[in-house]
Order: sequence, then C-alpha cells, then structure tokens
Amino acid sequence: MVWQDAAAQKRAKLAALIPDDVKLQRSQDQNVLSARDLEITDTADVGVLLEKMSTGAWTATEVTSAYCKRALAAHQLASTRFPCSCTRSQLRQVNCLTEIFIDQAMTRAKELDEYLKTTGKTVGPLHTYQSQGPNRRQGHRVNYGYVGWIGRVSKENSVCAQLLLDQGAILYVRTNIPQSLMFGEAVNNVFGTTSNPFNRNLTCGGSSGGEGALIGMKGSPLGVGSDLGGSIRIPAAFQGLYALRPSYNRVPYCGSTNSMEGQEGIYSVLGPLSSSINGLKIFMKAMADAKPWLHDPVALRLPWNQDAYNLVDYGGENGKLCFAIMWDDGVCKPMPPYKRALEQTKAALEAAGHTVIDWVPYDSAGGWQIISDIWNADGGHDINLACGLSGEPRMGWILAKGAKHLSTYEYWQVCRAKSLWIKKHLDHWTATASSTGTGRPVDAIICPISANAPQPHGKSQPNTPWRYIHYTALSNLCDYTASVFPVTACDPAVDVKPPAHEFRSSADKMIYELYEPEMYRDAPISLQCVGRKNEEEAVIRMTEIVDAALKASKK
Repeated sequence: MVWQDAAAQKRAKLAALIPDDVKLQRSQDQNVLSARDLEITDTADVGVLLEKMSTGAWTATEVTSAYCKRALAAHQLASTRFPCSCTRSQLRQVNCLTEIFIDQAMTRAKELDEYLKTTGKTVGPLHTYQSQGPNRRQGHRVNYGYVGWIGRVSKENSVCAQLLLDQGAILYVRTNIPQSLMFGEAVNNVFGTTSNPFNRNLTCGGSSGGEGALIGMKGSPLGVGSDLGGSIRIPAAFQGLYALRPSYNRVPYCGSTNSMEGQEGIYSVLGPLSSSINGLKIFMKAMADAKPWLHDPVALRLPWNQDAYNLVDYGGENGKLCFAIMWDDGVCKPMPPYKRALEQTKAALEAAGHTVIDWVPYDSAGGWQIISDIWNADGGHDINLACGLSGEPRMGWILAKGAKHLSTYEYWQVCRAKSLWIKKHLDHWTATASSTGTGRPVDAIICPISANAPQPHGKSQPNTPWRYIHYTALSNLCDYTASVFPVTACDPAVDVKPPAHEFRSSADKMIYELYEPEMYRDAPISLQCVGRKNEEEAVIRMTEIVDAALKASKK
C-alpha cells in the first residue's frame, strides 16, 4: 500500500465516526446545535462552567454532549460566528480533529454525574472538557502527523493525561498538528491542513494548531498543547485565546509523545490553551496540587505558590509594576497590527498606573542561531526515519536542507554556547533595575507573538520567510515562563503598509514585502507577557492585570 492510500483510509475512518445528526450537508441548512447547546458552549469563562457543573445546574452528560457536537461541527466548517443554522456549501472546513472518542467521553460523563449525585461533590477541580493534545491515553491511536505511525496505539496513559482524568477531566477528541510537530502550521500528509476560523485563507498556527482552532470555535473551553518553540502560544495567539508556556517540567511530560525524543538541549513543555484567562490558573493550580513529582521523575517539586500569584515579590497585589515593551527584536520587524497592539497595551497599562519602558533586545540573531543549531543537530535523522516508514515526503521548515549531523563533541559546543548566551540574557534583564524606578528589574516583557500575523496557507514550507520564530523561541531557549493574551484584530483600514525600512535580514525583507493588509483582515492579534524562569504564578497574575487594563481601556 502506498502512503497516499493509507492516509486516505485514515481520513475515511475519521469521517465515519461523525454521527449522521451532526454531519453537515452541502447545500442544506441544519440546526446543528440546540439553544441549550449554544448556552453551554458559548460560556467562554472556564470558572463559570466549572461552577455550573459543581452545583448541578448543568450535568456533565449534557455539557459533554454539547461540546462533542460543537467540536464535530466545528471540524466541518469555518466561521467567526457559530450560528445554530449554517450552510455547509458557504464555508470551508476547519479540519481540526484527528481522533474522535465520543462514546468513551459520554460514558465518563455519566460516571461523573453519578459521583456528584452520590457524594455531593465533583471528582476534582478539572470537572470539565478537554481535547487530548500531545498526551497519550491507553488504547488510543497516536500518529503525530506521520503516515508511518498510523495504527500505533498507546499502551498506557501519559502522566499528564492520568492526572487530568484523576482531576475530573473528560477527553473526547484529539486535534491536528504539523508532521513531526516541528513547524508553525497544522498540516500533514495524513489529515491535511487546518484553517483559521477567523480567516480561512490563513493558518491556525502550530504545532498545537488544531487545538487552537477547536477552542477558537468553542468546541472546547480548555486544552493542552506542547511547546518547543512557540507551539502553544502561536496557535493560541492566532485564534485570540489565552495560553501559558510554563518552564521545564512544571507540568509533567513523562509518557507524552513528540518528535526528536531524547533531545534535551531545549525541552518541549506542556501547557494550557483556554477560552478565558482564568483557565490558565485553574489548569496550573490543578496540576501543581496533583503533586506530579510523585509520578514523573523529572517533574519539579513546586506546589502552587499563592504568594507568588499575589505578587509578593513585586510590591504585592496593589503594587505598581514595571513592564518593558519589545517593539522589535532587532532582526525581524513585526507587521503593523502588532505595533498598534503594543501601543494599545502600553496606553492601557499606563492608565492603570503601571510603568512602561522600552526593552532593548539582546543578540536575537545569536540566540536564534543557537536554537536552530540544536534543532538541526541530528541532520534530520529522526524525522527522516519516521517519514521513511511510509515513504511520505518530509514537510516543514525547521530542519535546514542538508543540515549536518553533528558529532557528540560538536553538539556539546552548541549546548555550551547556549549556556553562555542565556546567562548573558539573564544579566541583561537584571541590569534593567537601574531603569525601572521600582528598584527591581523589569517585571515582565510585553512583546509580539511573532513578526508575522497568521500567515497564508503553505507559507510554513521550505524556502519561505516564516522560518524566524525567535519572538516565541526566546522563552524556550532561556526557559522563561510566557503567556499569550488577545488584544485586537487586523483592520486593513488602520493597519496600512508603511514605507519600506532598512532591512536587517532576509526574513525581515520578505515579511515586509508579503504584508498586504486585506489578506490579514480579521486575523486575531495577540501579545506575550514574558516572565523569568519558574514564574508561572506571577506571570498568570501579571497577565490578568494586563488583560484587565486592556478591557478597561475599551469601555
């Protein structure tokens, strides 16, 4: 069997799992969701959703049914609004799902309802609905965008999946990713391309792109992604969601699947994507309270730190913070909508009484080179082996063509260069204490998620300008905690193309040349809040402060 046939069979099996009453017919209007389904799934606030279920106002069974139907319908269409009646012929598929296990989810929901009825309490703090992300679950298939991995079945739960289940989560679908998880668009040779619900000509991002698209379409309130260079944050940003990239091993990774396993120059991490900002705290606190260090040998023994969340080291809950804005990292100038988003955020924070200064970037080109050297250290051997199982072509751009397979000694030198670079970056940050007026270094950096807004489909392939992701990968290199928060959307009438500037790199030039405002109409524009290592609680709280300031400024 050729790889194209194996992929086609897999897609056919996925389509067959969609119940007839949720299948969208071309040229026919359908009432896909009931008024009750819409009431439930339009509740973006994760905290409200949990409260409704804990009090019995909504049962786990009816909430699970609503999210399953919305997820399946979202998979089949693309729209910024999700009407009860929709015409399939007018819309292009989002194509965000890769595995569907609704029957298991409904069985689980009935068990949770019975537990609540019997005991008067929920199973745990995550008595809610999540797609499965990169986590293995016993008996479930996992192919990670490789045709040659079709048919692989997980023999046991990953630690994160098990803790989610222990805390009351219901897992009901798995979402689309790039082949190998190693580039910024959810496209592979098995399931094809996932579109951005807000502008279907654009990408949803990657690697957790299907996850972002699903939550953006309100097919899930909370999900888990993995992040090696921005793979949680980019999809969240491109769908206008909230997300967190924790530091290494704060969320247990043991048993999860990825490409290049064993590569430890830059670790992949797991973290939440959410439709509401409180979903970040709910998820991270639940993970910490589950004591993952008892189940994952490298998980950090870091219980939830309420003092850190209360910003005790930053002047306390009512203290004034100092943020630094990175307008430009010195290598690749962000597209115009990001400048407007940064200006809005600066004005909102200053109106709330906080100090905002400019961030002077440190050697972005050098940092990006180290990241690229680490990712390319095996010369593509790991991904080539996986593609060779079926004969499928390799996709994506992270791996350079003809990359050299480094010797052990050469790789050690790259890791040494990394250690030296991140120490210098830390010193650079610490030195800002002389400029903040608080006596502390900058509390957090506010910066774009990327130089580019959600790119057109196919631009995450070899020899395209989208190779540069240092705006997110900086946090992976230095192991900084970083969040994402939505700010605005691209407006061609406002975000006009500026005159050409003096280009600093080939990517800088190509991104400028490719920016056409109309192409990016309605694309969500989000920013990052970057703190230092292991500052999850503080970064979540500072992101809440930034988000509240932005919302207050728009009233």
